[in-house]
Amino acid sequence: MSAADHMSDTRATTARSNILGGIVYRDHLRPVEPGLAGALLPGVAVSDHPRTIDLLGGLLTGIGTSMAWDSSVDGALIADVDLTNGDEIQASTGGAAPARGLRRLHGQHGDDFVTRLRGAFAIALWTPGRRRLLLAADRFGFRRLYYTVTEDGIAFGSRVRGPLALSGSAAVDPEAVYAYLNFGVIPAPQSVYRDVRRLPPGHILVWEDGHAALHRYWDVAYSGRGPGQAAAARAMYRQTEEAVRQSLSGVEPKQAGAFLSGGTDSSTVVGLMSRVTGERVQAFSIGFQEARYNELDYAELAARHFDAAHYTKIVTADEALQSLPDLVAAYDEPFGNNSALAAYLCARLARETGVRVLLAGDGGDEIFGGNERYRRDRILARYHLIPAWLRHGLLEPLVRRFPAESPDLRGKTRRYVERACLPNPERFYSSEFYVSQNRHRLLHPDFQAVTTADQPLEIARGHFRAAATSAELNRLLHVDLKITLGDNDLFKVVRTAEAAGVAVRFPLLDHPLVELMATLPVSYKVRGGEKRYAFKRAFRDLLPRETLAKVKHGFGLPTSDWLKDHKGFRELGRDLLLSSHARQRGYFAPGAVEELFQLHEADHTPFYGDILWTLLMLEMWHQRHGDA
Repeated sequence: MSAADHMSDTRATTARSNILGGIVYRDHLRPVEPGLAGALLPGVAVSDHPRTIDLLGGLLTGIGTSMAWDSSVDGALIADVDLTNGDEIQASTGGAAPARGLRRLHGQHGDDFVTRLRGAFAIALWTPGRRRLLLAADRFGFRRLYYTVTEDGIAFGSRVRGPLALSGSAAVDPEAVYAYLNFGVIPAPQSVYRDVRRLPPGHILVWEDGHAALHRYWDVAYSGRGPGQAAAARAMYRQTEEAVRQSLSGVEPKQAGAFLSGGTDSSTVVGLMSRVTGERVQAFSIGFQEARYNELDYAELAARHFDAAHYTKIVTADEALQSLPDLVAAYDEPFGNNSALAAYLCARLARETGVRVLLAGDGGDEIFGGNERYRRDRILARYHLIPAWLRHGLLEPLVRRFPAESPDLRGKTRRYVERACLPNPERFYSSEFYVSQNRHRLLHPDFQAVTTADQPLEIARGHFRAAATSAELNRLLHVDLKITLGDNDLFKVVRTAEAAGVAVRFPLLDHPLVELMATLPVSYKVRGGEKRYAFKRAFRDLLPRETLAKVKHGFGLPTSDWLKDHKGFRELGRDLLLSSHARQRGYFAPGAVEELFQLHEADHTPFYGDILWTLLMLEMWHQRHGDA
């Protein structure tokens, strides 16, 4: 049996503890996903076959602790919530249980009630008397909601296949696949299915009398008019500490832990947890046998500095291969971020020690200015300090004579000038979007005909233009907040943690902290060639000096090496991507995937291996979910 046969036959079961869904069909609410319990109005019968019953105001719930539902004769609410201000909401609504409290809050404040929630939530509120359904997604994308609208009604769910019960079509959207091939994820509001949309973070959707309207209730407002540097550093520290304290609200200390990659943000979270609780923090780290991907030394440094109880695991290629079916099952849309493997194995390690809630450091790069791409973009922007007459009249005609691919100074100069001349966000993504840049060589002509060449860039442009700021760095932060976080990293961590049986919270994305950082000048984030300028001054008394000085790595994985050197991964990649099934999907030109394998074999970087991983996850999604 080949590796591909083994992977196809091994089908893990996706945890369904936090799944919600419903369908409003011709004025009645009915369930959409088998296996869910119903929260019904008095007098409504319960059926064992959820697709054959009309519920006059009924609503669905799962079995997880974060699920909440409440119903009465005048409506029903179902929510997947993990609020860090739950006590505050309960107090303001007369001590009501979570779902009833949310309904009361809506009664007090109307649709603006969502602005009073802090943390993760996906909410559906049905008012049968008005034939009105409200869907709400939290500010950042911790929880997802998918929906479809037809002439007959609206269907929604926290899993992408839920709304298909109304649309009746599971046709894959070629534009979504094209976006995936470039981003490695499918960005909102698209979903992998043509007839299903994803509710963007910070939005509500109101369906009333057969008409749907989308409203944005929150976004980052960048001002750059914050306090002076010293005051800003103090405010950053206080607000970050408060965010960690809020994230630990309602969690038993022995059941709390933290991801610890050894990077700045995870180390900050562990350090503040230690100060807030006064107890030893349980910290969890993953390492690899391949030295250039192993950051355990930095994780152990931070753990010793904060006297954390540090749990570590060295992951082998064999174990990663065995975990792959679980990973593919966890994502109901194609997902190509290879660090999901590390997140999953780390969360599983935490679960095995009894931890139920993990704090993660995601978001720090995007609010503090920590991504290396921001520094590189500032370097490219310096080119425009040269007078225009000199750039256009002398430098640019000169460098166009240099060989573009040359590794020497001439080639590097030409590439620098060409990138510097691009406007953002094109410049920001100029070293990415390999598939888009090689569209005519890689993609099948029929697939090219049904996709838009610059669609990935247009998605980034939309977020860039929508940012409420004139500062270019803040616009780039806004793009990353929406795509890198909302579409990618949060989905990665939440779904892998859920698959491992652990809840996860993100203190660095506590919205008061994000709003504070948005008020600070861009020079507090990136100054000259220094990233996290104000952050380093705010946390220099908390973090080890080596942590502040290290080059960011994060949970990088040796998947590129494994696809080349490990027998199981090598067979899996070739068996699936060169199979007749993969060819018949019609995405790639004849010989294109074979060429990528050849380039990967000759290359000493992870570049082509990462592209092949993205393709592999797409094919495995098709076999696990899309072909079902």
